Amino acid sequence: MSKTIKKIDQLESLRGIAALLVVLYHVPAWNPLIHDISIIRSGFMMVDLFFVLSGFVIYTAYANRITTAYELAKFQFLRFGRLYPVHLLFLVLFLGIEILKYVLQHYFGIASLSKQPFEQNNLAAFMRDVFMIKAFWPNEQAITFNSPAWSISAEFYTYLIFGLIVLNFAKFKNYIFAALGLSATAILFIYHPEQHDFMLRCIAGFFIGCMLALGISKVKTSVGLSPYWIPLCFVLIGLFMVFGHDTKSLKVLIYPLTCLLIASILLSRDHFWKHFLSHPALVWLGTISFSLYMSHGLVLWFYQQVIRVLFHRPEMIVEGLSIPQFEFPLAVILTIGFIAACLISGYITYRLIESPFREKSRKLVKV
Repeated sequence: MSKTIKKIDQLESLRGIAALLVVLYHVPAWNPLIHDISIIRSGFMMVDLFFVLSGFVIYTAYANRITTAYELAKFQFLRFGRLYPVHLLFLVLFLGIEILKYVLQHYFGIASLSKQPFEQNNLAAFMRDVFMIKAFWPNEQAITFNSPAWSISAEFYTYLIFGLIVLNFAKFKNYIFAALGLSATAILFIYHPEQHDFMLRCIAGFFIGCMLALGISKVKTSVGLSPYWIPLCFVLIGLFMVFGHDTKSLKVLIYPLTCLLIASILLSRDHFWKHFLSHPALVWLGTISFSLYMSHGLVLWFYQQVIRVLFHRPEMIVEGLSIPQFEFPLAVILTIGFIAACLISGYITYRLIESPFREKSRKLVKV
């Protein structure tokens, strides 16, 4: 398993853009004019784009390289080495927040305006996070501690499913991947089980991404699609996020739309749009995207406490959370400040935790 797969800058940038939209989705309702923007309210669907992209990348890299149990163990360990150190860091930090809330409430009489200490982030939730199995639980029980971590829980075990299929059913793997991707998508489309859909969303997106990788591998890269397919696909996804996000059954359209976007990037001729997606700033955003995604919840918690102390604004309960209210201009400034803080946190986390531990895991298995 020593072969390395060349990183595709445009796809790295796509991952970064998606991560930024997820961060915007979690910006509190400081002002409804910002909070209610449709494309921001649809930012959660960018996690599904992550899943498709992940399936595409993993299939391209490993579809023919897991031939022994040892190679499967190496594959899964490398996934663990990339995900778990960052996950564990923020799990421990969020545990510290719960302890702080408990101490402040019981010894200083300062109570939380939202959830009580350890009300939702309890011992059972902590153990689910430790073993990264939270995605198997109902959604409300899976958004504990560092809530975005539900997606890496789903993805880690989807990686294992992928590896087991490649190892044990190599000749039939593509049929199985197609069956898994289409079946999960059909369940989401027909039943839309919103309280039990985390694993289904990951399985659907990931294995559809695998099928995309198979399809791309059968197509000559010299087909030379018009480069204008790239902005067209971005527009289609944008329109879908604006007009289709409230329709439960239509949410699954994010999978084929993502496939269309990835295919247009890979198969189109060299042009401005491909150069734009290769811009160093966007590639950098993609490079830190996982750390950005995993750290922004903690940044948000501290950011909220700081603005409460600084501004003493009236608060309103929005989706079960107490949120300070601000005029539009100040809300814009606060949002920009929050994004900047998240980017700084994501970069620091990437440099100090994600990248070093990923390299250590690679050295351990001699990749």
